[in-house]
Amino acid sequence: MARYEAIQEIMESIEEELIICNIGFPSRELYEIDDRSKNFYMIGSMGLASSIGFGLAMARPHKDVVVIDGDGSLLMNMGSLVTVFANNPSNLTWIVIDNG
Repeated sequence: MARYEAIQEIMESIEEELIICNIGFPSRELYEIDDRSKNFYMIGSMGLASSIGFGLAMARPHKDVVVIDGDGSLLMNMGSLVTVFANNPSNLTWIVIDNG
């Protein structure tokens, strides 16, 4: 499954969740698939979508937050894995798409 198709599938399940999408093409694809006011298009800071999503989930515990991330972005901010795991916010879903 290509990334574009994966984002389409994800958005078919989204209702009121806040979406944080990682840098570059995934953000552009999300915008094309389903632009909405609850999407945040992370432009210009590779690896930080997870940190932004984590902070938002902690600050807004009654809102569900979904981070759409890439494998390269995850590798740019490996410390976020430990931080998210240690805090384990129940309202955060982190989806990592591996584009090879």
